[in-house]
Amino acid sequence: MTGTEWTMLAIGLVLLLGSGAWHLGGILLIKRCKPDSGEHPYLAVLLTFWGIALLHLSEIALGAFAYSLVLSLPGAGSISDSFGSSASGLLYFSGITFTTLGLTQQTVSGPVRLLVMLQALGGFMLITWSATFVYSIWDERFRQGE
Repeated sequence: MTGTEWTMLAIGLVLLLGSGAWHLGGILLIKRCKPDSGEHPYLAVLLTFWGIALLHLSEIALGAFAYSLVLSLPGAGSISDSFGSSASGLLYFSGITFTTLGLTQQTVSGPVRLLVMLQALGGFMLITWSATFVYSIWDERFRQGE
């Protein structure tokens, strides 16, 4: 592996680990701020869902920011120009990578592929974690109704 590939791998690992810490903080904040499931059961689930959506959007934005920094490095590689390298294009690419395990219509070449791979892995893990969290809030509502 080249030095640039090791750099992309390191940046990807930092992004993955940082996203996990950010996600944990977000989930704890949502859990603390949501209304009690016994008093407002459906509102608790809805606010949890909205909070998770905002949390994922922030994680996608973080990925887009990482791509904007990394793609400016010499030898980092490229993402196909069919969407442009604008902020909205990078946000789209990051969102698609995060939510579909990297199955996009964009072509990625060079060492940046390692960062894309790790963002896809992180997206899968965070979405699964979020779904489990929402289900647990929903389960609280039904357990209290028994």
